[in-house]
Amino acid sequence: MSGLLPTSTDASSEQEGDPRMFWLDGEDTGELLSSLSSDTARAILMSLHEDPATASEVAGRVDTSLQNARHHLTNLQEAGLVRVADTRYSQKGREMNVYAPSEEPLVVFVGNEERKTSFLDSLKGLVAAVGILGMVSYVVQQLVVTDAVQSEVFPRMADGATGVTGGPLLAPPGLVFFAGGLLVLGLLLVYRRWQRVSTPTV
Repeated sequence: MSGLLPTSTDASSEQEGDPRMFWLDGEDTGELLSSLSSDTARAILMSLHEDPATASEVAGRVDTSLQNARHHLTNLQEAGLVRVADTRYSQKGREMNVYAPSEEPLVVFVGNEERKTSFLDSLKGLVAAVGILGMVSYVVQQLVVTDAVQSEVFPRMADGATGVTGGPLLAPPGLVFFAGGLLVLGLLLVYRRWQRVSTPTV
């Protein structure tokens, strides 16, 4: 009978939701920070960000008892840092929860309301910009890299750069475009930060 039950999972540690903001003095922030006060709890959360796992798997990863792992998982789940992403079964047919990080990244914010709003807008704008950049980079990759380009242009470019036939190929155009876009975004952020710091307040 146990052979008919799923013993693996498709749960993912990817976080696809919008970032959630927490005020330092907010009602829910105390519970969130309390759930992370233990080194073991933080190790469990980092482990789940790498790969979803059951309580027993978590206990083995962070070298703690199963009872302690369940205790921290419950606290992390109540604080909104962890969720039950799936259910699977042991070889003996025992049902087990598969834990993963919350679907939304969490940010604890210290500052006034105006700065919080500005920061959240900037964060959402940055996430959107990186997403758009990734999609455009994919389109660039599909448009530029054809069979003809791979067989004709890249080898000739590589030969000219190394002087040896069959030398290493250049980086994929989509990856180069994406890296360049990230560099531009980074420079813009640094410039905006420098402007805020250098502009005297009235």
